[in-house]
Amino acid sequence: IYGTQLVFERGKWYGIFPEYKQPVPTSQSKVIALDPGVRTFLTGFDGEKIVEFGNGDMGKIQRLCSHLDRLMSRIDLSVAKRQRRAMRKASYRIRERIQSLVKDLHNKVARFLVKEYKVIFLPTFSTSEMVVKSGRKLNKKTARNMLSWSHYKFQQHLIQMAQRHNVLVVLCNESYTSKTCPECGHIHKKLSGNKKFQCPQCGYTAHRDWNGARNIMLRALQATAITLTGDAIQIQSA
Repeated sequence: IYGTQLVFERGKWYGIFPEYKQPVPTSQSKVIALDPGVRTFLTGFDGEKIVEFGNGDMGKIQRLCSHLDRLMSRIDLSVAKRQRRAMRKASYRIRERIQSLVKDLHNKVARFLVKEYKVIFLPTFSTSEMVVKSGRKLNKKTARNMLSWSHYKFQQHLIQMAQRHNVLVVLCNESYTSKTCPECGHIHKKLSGNKKFQCPQCGYTAHRDWNGARNIMLRALQATAITLTGDAIQIQSA
């Protein structure tokens, strides 16, 4: 995903050739379930604690995407050629900044995960599911693309890095995990964009993303049987 690249930056083309180092297999045997989000890039639960990834980074990326949308709208309305040219150059710089922030976030999070965990449960997701998680309508093209490609590209990057470190990434279904009560099993269908999950059936309360990560862990462990023997991993579907 982040291999050899041909990049156009400020009027020049650059070739990027990564130097791969021999990976060191993780010595950990821990398991983590991840819940992809919008306000927080990822929320993880490892059976003991909640871990949040990219709180500040995702907010910065979203603000840049919104700024880019506004700039593109101004370009469409502008009649002066010189002004349009200047705004297009500004839009290229913003895109470069967004791509750089996303790549840096992906690398930092993926490196931490493959170093600290042996098995990673990661849900598959669609753009529409990420829009629902945001709790608002996202009509602008850049914002919609950010929600989809940043998470999907991270998934591919994490899988590649995990393979080099002998870490297993298990893709799973996250349907209703943020809306299901882990205590009584009730599905709270009217959760909408609320940050907090509060079960109307039994009163259980938790942060929505924390609840989602915990339920992803429970569902994944119910659906799979994992055996760790040294560096070897065996997984069976229930």
